[in-house]
Amino acid sequence: MSAFLEFIKKHKFTVLLVLVGLILSILFFTIGFWRTLLLILILALCFLIGYLLDQSGPEGIRNFFNKLFTKDS
Repeated sequence: MSAFLEFIKKHKFTVLLVLVGLILSILFFTIGFWRTLLLILILALCFLIGYLLDQSGPEGIRNFFNKLFTKDS
């Protein structure tokens, strides 16, 4: 068991990305390409909102969208 954990610690990003690829390929084959892309987009948006809430609360979300949609002179 120790050798397995050492392998994962040494190659953590490789293992993580292989798992992500496995999950994405299963989603592609079960629910389809466009639904999988929509799911990824929704998850990314939820992650962004959660990250902003964790960092600076509701004010952080307001600041992000104000910067996104206001035009600089």
